[in-house]
Amino acid sequence: MMIDEKAAPDAGLRRVIRANVMTVVFEVVVPMVLFYGLRAAGVSQWWALMAGVLVAAPYAVWTIARDRRIDLLALVTLSILLLSVVLGLLSDDPRSLAIREGWTAALGGLFGAWMLVSVFVGRPAQLTLGRAIAEIKRGAEGAAAWAARWDTDARFRRGLRIDTAVWGAVLLANAVVHVVLVYTLPIDLISLVTTVAWFAAMACLIAWHVWYLRKENLEA
Repeated sequence: MMIDEKAAPDAGLRRVIRANVMTVVFEVVVPMVLFYGLRAAGVSQWWALMAGVLVAAPYAVWTIARDRRIDLLALVTLSILLLSVVLGLLSDDPRSLAIREGWTAALGGLFGAWMLVSVFVGRPAQLTLGRAIAEIKRGAEGAAAWAARWDTDARFRRGLRIDTAVWGAVLLANAVVHVVLVYTLPIDLISLVTTVAWFAAMACLIAWHVWYLRKENLEA
């Protein structure tokens, strides 16, 4: 039986994309829709926020059980959700539950800061991340060939540093804005405004990223 060499990498890439989409749906979109649906029905801010937390937590647990390994992102997400529940039970202030949004953004900011540091110390983060993507798309040999360009291609090195710096700067700036919004906005606006701001920032960043990779021939 003949095996399509592109089938496995393509299937792997589709799984990664699907997993990320599902994470956004269950941890961002569903809690937001549930919050505003319950608020429209007259439910208090505290219970509407707690409902979003209780809906998002089972998905994080399920991803760990499904993969049969401790995924760092799922573990961090679950930890934040559990912290939200504890804070919510200790206080009747609904903002104690809304703070979860700020902590989640802060973690994204830490990731952005790490990316910025990697531009100047060692090799840029996008080299590591790009190699992982290349392995999904091209297999181990294709990923190794892509990463090997770092040693021989000055334009490749410059491009990855610029791409990493832009990602790091946007993630860090987005985190700062996100945290400020969580602590200053009226509670009923936090979920909507922060979600729209996050999607807008990510859409612009990804669009630039795709354009820049193609322009500089950096695609993994």
